[in-house]
Amino acid sequence: MKRIDFGGKVPKVYKVSKIIRMQHCDAAGVVFTPQYFNLFVEALEDWFREELDFGFPQMVVEKNLGLPAMRFVAKFFKPSKLGDVLDFRVKVKRLRRNNVLVNIEGVCGSERRCMADVLHGFADLDTMALTDWPNHLLLKLEEYLHQR
Repeated sequence: MKRIDFGGKVPKVYKVSKIIRMQHCDAAGVVFTPQYFNLFVEALEDWFREELDFGFPQMVVEKNLGLPAMRFVAKFFKPSKLGDVLDFRVKVKRLRRNNVLVNIEGVCGSERRCMADVLHGFADLDTMALTDWPNHLLLKLEEYLHQR
């Protein structure tokens, strides 16, 4: 296995917990699969606000920038139920000048429940075209980069 040299720094992992509520579930109290996508986006939005200091209101409303999903690959391992607490872990798998491949994993206790690899572009909403990351954001994203 090839070791990755991070220059002595250990890449960060963002963690956030989400309780499974009735709004996420079908009538039997099991998470309705499309609701996982909302949970993935919530974890991403929390990460941008709490750790990257570039919340979606600032990004979208003030700066007229956005993060369109360009590719979304999800896997589901075990069902989640009403009342479960899922711990979402967010890390960067690949970072380019105008896009980022993010891995989001949801676990409950020691059980892996779901995972998504999401390629997000960074877009100027005026032109509807990809644009380069601002330097301050690029530097923060690099702190979460787990593959180089």
